[in-house]
Amino acid sequence: MLRLLQKAVVPLAGLPLALAGLVCPAAGEEPSAPLSARPSFEAVPRVPMERIDHGPTPMTALPDWHLHTFRIPAPRSVIVSADGVVLARNRIGRRLVCRLRESAKTPEEAIARLRSLPAAFSPDLPFLKITDEEIRRHFQHRPWVPFAVTGVISEVFVEALGQGLPADCALDSVYVREYPERELAAHLVGYIGVSLPDQHGPIGKVEYTFPPTEGRAGMEKSLDAAWRGRDGEALRLVDPAGQVRHQEVVREAKPGDTVVLTLHLGMQRLAKRMLERSGRPGAFVALDADTGDILAMVSHPSFDPNLFEGGISQQTYASLADSPGAPLFDRAVGGAYPPGSTFKPFVALAGMEAGQIDGTRTLFPGPVGMVIGGRYFKNHSSTPEGLMDVRYALVRSCNTWFYQAALNTGAEPISEVSRRFGFGSAPDLPLPAVAPGNIPDPAVYNDPRSLANFSIGQGQVLVSPVQLAFAMAGLANGAYVPKPRLVRESADPVTGEATGYIEPAVAHSLGLRPEDVDLVRDGLWGVVNHGAGTAGGASMRNPVVYGKTGTSQWAVDGKMRYLAWFSGWVDAERPRIAFAAVTQGEGRETLSGGRSAAPIAAGVLREVYKEPESYAVTLPQGPSRRVSAIVAAAPVPEEIVIDEFGPQHGIGGFFRRLFGGGRRGGNANPYPQSGRFPEEPIFPQP
Repeated sequence: MLRLLQKAVVPLAGLPLALAGLVCPAAGEEPSAPLSARPSFEAVPRVPMERIDHGPTPMTALPDWHLHTFRIPAPRSVIVSADGVVLARNRIGRRLVCRLRESAKTPEEAIARLRSLPAAFSPDLPFLKITDEEIRRHFQHRPWVPFAVTGVISEVFVEALGQGLPADCALDSVYVREYPERELAAHLVGYIGVSLPDQHGPIGKVEYTFPPTEGRAGMEKSLDAAWRGRDGEALRLVDPAGQVRHQEVVREAKPGDTVVLTLHLGMQRLAKRMLERSGRPGAFVALDADTGDILAMVSHPSFDPNLFEGGISQQTYASLADSPGAPLFDRAVGGAYPPGSTFKPFVALAGMEAGQIDGTRTLFPGPVGMVIGGRYFKNHSSTPEGLMDVRYALVRSCNTWFYQAALNTGAEPISEVSRRFGFGSAPDLPLPAVAPGNIPDPAVYNDPRSLANFSIGQGQVLVSPVQLAFAMAGLANGAYVPKPRLVRESADPVTGEATGYIEPAVAHSLGLRPEDVDLVRDGLWGVVNHGAGTAGGASMRNPVVYGKTGTSQWAVDGKMRYLAWFSGWVDAERPRIAFAAVTQGEGRETLSGGRSAAPIAAGVLREVYKEPESYAVTLPQGPSRRVSAIVAAAPVPEEIVIDEFGPQHGIGGFFRRLFGGGRRGGNANPYPQSGRFPEEPIFPQP
């Protein structure tokens, strides 16, 4: 009879990985393939099957003998982080089986025998719910196949049962998927389930020695075909009495290749800790702005994927599905939220691309409110902020400035530039539920009210945290949005030799004027490092942080909720980290990007650059670029009323003539001289 030995095809825990640093391209260059040492593994033991041979030439069977082919499920791929931590592995689990042919001669005797088994064992054993009909069909069609009566048994019970079992019982072996880091990467790695349970009817064309599995969530689902490995095959020859006369393996099961992710588990742990410390649901994404490598991607709260091994109970699943924090939902990838003011840099670039914002010469006022299309739209400030250029408007995150910018620019340029940064389309990630977000159709979202919402990332504008992080990567390198890379390479599970490598690639080329990008970068430098910025608490001495705060509103079950954002990048290479953090308010709780989201990102980045070697980052010698003086604002009226506004109406030209600036090539209007910021910024201590 078939017995699987207690060995698993799995590398040992904590396998060593010698990983070299990645080579990052400069802005404007195509990303090149990093040179990394390939992982090396311990020798992988095989799962042998007992050979049964009851005759000199058993395969030349008599006419009433039957030959059956059984597939041997292969161990799934072992998943390893970039810093050498095993995220998913296989181990051998044991379950109790009964050989009905040895203890019963009729279906009724088989039923009676299985019903008597629980009384002979501990009540804590996970006996399966089995119907009389399943037992009867099994005995009629396959009595020589061991009947599984329990799920996977804990090691404590395995040791106890090993001391003595009934003559017709045995401990069968199956692969068990194990996630050592539990909640830490649950949304990314996912979990598996049984794809075909133990069969009890007539022997079919496809039979398995034990139940095969399939991915049910995360990368386990999206990459299921690659991670399954290749099943083996065993031949079994059965005589008329139901005895297995011959058994041999004709093809060994080949485990899935070991997969190395780009994820850095140390950074992942930091992000999880900071999100937990915030006390609210949220997400954090960090990535290499040049290669697209995802370094950390956390959705909080999370769940333990080990709960799904062998089948999750209805009660446990309901507790997860009905939890107010929605732990099964991947906010980082599947969430689509209004980005709020984090969308303003892209509106600014669209205005400059369309010629409606002429660098620092175009000045719009920052009143406390504007009446647009008969509706009052307010600024976040209760006092007028004066005339300001695009850089200072980003520093102050002035809503009313961006209303005017969008009304002059129109929806088409904003939509077009947004799509260059990847908004409105799902990032190419090996995950089953990747949100595309939404950039509204400019043909129907071009009225004044819609443009006002468009300009501040509200209304129909939706993005995911991972989309926003990649858009910030585009601003950081200035030339392209990299293609997301979550899987870096694969290796043979036995030899450790490379079997595949995914090259960094470009997802979207930006095609923007460098001077326009530099102006937006200056503004985002000021958000964190200027005295009037909205995220001063996230500043660091080295490396310098660039960022944009945002607050938005969205409806959940008909009730308004607040979101707080902070996204940006750090002025450091190898890697140049771009990031996005979002946190969700509870009830009527109001949030702000600077107070609620920026501390999450700042907590991660400060710890990372405090110990750069531990997190595989390089501490720069100093800032890579100089930021010229950012000019503060001059006084203007408190309120503006606009009924029709935009390029098609010509009223926008009135504001350009009144407040200065204009299309590219127009007459320069000198800056107001109040509130200059020093050429050499003084960075506060982190």
